[in-house]
Amino acid sequence: MKPAALGLLVLLGAAVSGCALAPLPPPEATLDNIQAIRAASLPPLAVGSFTPAPGDPTLMDHTLVIRAGAQPAPGGSYARYLGDTLTAELKGAGRFDPGADRIVTGVVTHTHLDSSVPKARAALAAKFTLVRTGRVVFEKTLAADAVWNSEVIGAVAIPDAFNHYMGLFPRLVGELMADPDFRAAVQAP
Repeated sequence: MKPAALGLLVLLGAAVSGCALAPLPPPEATLDNIQAIRAASLPPLAVGSFTPAPGDPTLMDHTLVIRAGAQPAPGGSYARYLGDTLTAELKGAGRFDPGADRIVTGVVTHTHLDSSVPKARAALAAKFTLVRTGRVVFEKTLAADAVWNSEVIGAVAIPDAFNHYMGLFPRLVGELMADPDFRAAVQAP
């Protein structure tokens, strides 16, 4: 086989197969959220199930695809990763207790990721529910989004898009921790 034909075959194979990114590490607590949780003097919380809503959240729950890049969900579910992020933040602040009578659950209601040029966008929204001793005491949909300048070169734009998207998980948890209705519901006797 001629070198030019072999080179074309390799390029075609790379284009068809796409780019699988390395698995994501488990979420870690962020300083901003630890400080917010501690400043709010929240009691210990348990974290229940986090699931995707029908539509895009379900379609994008196992793998995100951007251009030729594919990022499998940590643990098989991005919705579950949101719950794991909340757990990590609560543990970091010393406010996680799996046996607590206040349990936070969630349903991912919206998820979006694109790396369009010149502006790329990512969005994540979830309906959070707080159950206390078997009774719903809080339910609200909260969202986080990001817009940034995107590169034309996929090798730069693809990981950049995934990094922006993954940054939404602790930001969304931060939105929950800062929500005055959530704080009031958690602290009510």
